[in-house]
Amino acid sequence: MARKRKIPSLSLDDFKTKSKKGIVYKSLVESVTEGIEDKSESVNIAEIKNHDVIISVPKEEWKAGLENAMNYYIDTEEYEECTKIKKLINKL
Repeated sequence: MARKRKIPSLSLDDFKTKSKKGIVYKSLVESVTEGIEDKSESVNIAEIKNHDVIISVPKEEWKAGLENAMNYYIDTEEYEECTKIKKLINKL
């Protein structure tokens, strides 16, 4: 049974300016990890506050999203996350 992970809630400004990129990528990695385990067809990664919008990523876009996350983590030198992402990409 799927666990109900709390997705981050961002303001529209944060989303537009991408100021919370790290939070969104962390959520993407966690969501895709669960999505693979649960054999999901899409995962929710964030919510836009006061707009009733959930950002969802379909399975066919997981790899591209994870690659973007990997680039982000390489830039921020968080190599432990990169290792985790590489394993996830190999599972897809």
